[in-house]
Amino acid sequence: MDAALSKDPAQKRALEVLRARIRAVSAPPLSEAAQILVDALGEKYPGGAIVFYGSGASVSKTDDPANVIFDFYVIGETYETLYSSPALRLANRLLPPNVFYFETPSSFGTLRAKVAVLTLAHFEKLAGEKTFHSYFWGRFAQPCRIHGADEAMTARLETALAEAIAMFCRQSAGLMSGAFTPRALWLAGLAASYKAELRAEDETRAGKLLDSYGDWAETVTAPALTLAGLSNSVADGKITLDAPPPSSAFAWRARAVQGAFLSVARLLKGTQTFKGGIDYIAWKIKRHSGIDIGVTEWERRHPLLGAPGAALRYYRLRAKRKGA
Repeated sequence: MDAALSKDPAQKRALEVLRARIRAVSAPPLSEAAQILVDALGEKYPGGAIVFYGSGASVSKTDDPANVIFDFYVIGETYETLYSSPALRLANRLLPPNVFYFETPSSFGTLRAKVAVLTLAHFEKLAGEKTFHSYFWGRFAQPCRIHGADEAMTARLETALAEAIAMFCRQSAGLMSGAFTPRALWLAGLAASYKAELRAEDETRAGKLLDSYGDWAETVTAPALTLAGLSNSVADGKITLDAPPPSSAFAWRARAVQGAFLSVARLLKGTQTFKGGIDYIAWKIKRHSGIDIGVTEWERRHPLLGAPGAALRYYRLRAKRKGA
């Protein structure tokens, strides 16, 4: 937030409300499966914080954990402490984040996760108003759990997450008119953020996520708008802004254009950093279709070159199954 705005007493109170809500999300014990992954990641990245977010933090409560891909961010102090590879450090700075496939054995079977890596300072910048695209603040506006961080890092992460919520709500408010419910604002914002990343989510996805988040939207939206500099009042479950912001529809369209390039660039980069990713894709295909495409050692060593062959094999096996 702007330094002048941060001195506003109402915004300071709103920030503390949001930080308290974030702490409440992190307080309950993790599921056994998630804790196994957090512990394993803590061993791999000593001294870093583990931020648990996304559908794995909500839907996985009822699903078989061996059929869930969990989402984590590892937050460290410097890229030098996170990586020994200069190439990985450079890639993380130029096109964040680096994303890796991670798996660990457990009594549930193999547990799988996507693990993204950032430094704390980079995370603070990307999750706030200094970043135009919603890739980061759109994610971290949703409930997140912080694990393994010391007190100072926890405080900075809580503030960064609060600012992500504020940025998301401010940009989503520009899509609303008149009084609106928190749920309506979040549905509009999530739908816009999906389009900005070219994510093929069906129309029910955002609603299901909000349902799994409980009262998250209802408890964070008003203070987040206050933190974003949008004074508001709440009556009968609806929020009215004292001074409605300009429409953000054009900004969201621009994010969709930008997102098309970023999505392709991250996909291409991911073929180099998402080690084991082709095995994850094969696992996911088998899980959803029952088709085992198999993965060769050559494809594992050269995922970018091997992907077309694996895809062709899948289509042939699918056609054979349909013919049978």
